Amino acid sequence: MQLKRPVLRSLITITLLLAVFTFNVQAAGINPISVILQVTETAFSIFMPIVNKSVTTTVVPTPSVTVSPPGDGIVINHNSIALYDRIPAQYLQAAENLKFMFMDRSVGANIYDGLQCLSAPTWIGSAANCRRSYVDSSLTEWKTYSLADNPIPPEILFPGGNSAANIEFLYGERTWEEDLNFFIQNYPTYANRNIFTFEHNYLHVSAGSNIDDVYFDPNYSGTNIYDLVALESRYPNNTFVYWTSSLARTIGTQDAQSFNDQMRSWTAQNGKILLDIADIESHTPSGASCRNAQGYEILCANYTTEVSGGHLGSVSAGKIQIAKAIWVMLAQIAGWQP
Repeated sequence: MQLKRPVLRSLITITLLLAVFTFNVQAAGINPISVILQVTETAFSIFMPIVNKSVTTTVVPTPSVTVSPPGDGIVINHNSIALYDRIPAQYLQAAENLKFMFMDRSVGANIYDGLQCLSAPTWIGSAANCRRSYVDSSLTEWKTYSLADNPIPPEILFPGGNSAANIEFLYGERTWEEDLNFFIQNYPTYANRNIFTFEHNYLHVSAGSNIDDVYFDPNYSGTNIYDLVALESRYPNNTFVYWTSSLARTIGTQDAQSFNDQMRSWTAQNGKILLDIADIESHTPSGASCRNAQGYEILCANYTTEVSGGHLGSVSAGKIQIAKAIWVMLAQIAGWQP
C-alpha cells in the first residue's frame, strides 16, 4: 500500500521531531520514556469529583470529676427533683464517681434506702420497699406496685442504674450539739471522701430546742456553724454541703422553722451548697405546700404512714424524691449546669 504524499510528509516530520526531542532530553540526562508516559498520563487523565461518605458522629467526652469548691452556691429543693430526668448520662457517671458520705439518724437511713432503690437495674427489679405508694388521694391505704398496675404513681417511678457504690451512711443518735461535735471531730477520718456532710434530724428541732437560738450565733461558746466554717478552712479542697433539718407530721415547730429559714439565709449569703430537705419534705409530689395550723412546715402525709413521726418508711415516695434530689446535687457538684 502506498501512502499519499501529505501523509508521508507528516510521518517524516513527526519522526524528525521525535528524534530531536529524544536527543535533547537524553542530552539533559532525562529518560525520554518517563517523560512521554507522564505527558500521556496527563493528557488522558479523567478527573472526577470525590464523594466523601463518612458519617459524622458527635462524641461527648465524659467529664472528669470536678468537685465544686466552696463559694459555688447551689440550692437543691423540691423544684430540683424534676431535673433528675434531665441529667446527661456523662454527668450521672461523673456524679457516681464522687465519694459521698452523710451522717444522720433514722431518716438518713430511709434516705440511704432510697439511694439503694435508684441503684437497682430497673424499677421492677428494685426491692418491694421501693415500689410502695398510696392507692388514692385519701392517703389511707397503700400497696406495693408492679408493672401490672395502671397507673403507677409517678413519684415512685425511676429508671434505675444509678450506682450507689460510692455512697455511705453514718448513723448518729445524740443531741444536736453532740452530733455536730462528733461530726467535726471525726471529719479527718473521712476526709478522703469528696463530700462528707451532716443533717440535723427532726428531733433536733422539736419544740423547746435551742438550736435556732445559738446555731448561727458567732458568740456562742458551744459548737455551732462557725465550727463548720473553721473545718472548711482546714480542708479547702473538699466540698461542704449544708442541710435543712428533716421534718415530721407533728414536729412543725417555731424552732424548726426558724432554724431552717436561718440555714437558707446563711447559705445564700455565703455561697454555700444547700440540700433543702425540709423544703422537699414539706411539698407534695405535685408541689403543694404542707404546713400546720401555725403555718410551719411539716412532713407531707404523702411521704409517710406515720401519724406523728417523720420516718420515710412504709411508702416510698419520700425517700425516692430525696434520693433523686441528691443525684441532681451530685451531678451539679460534678460540673453539670442545668
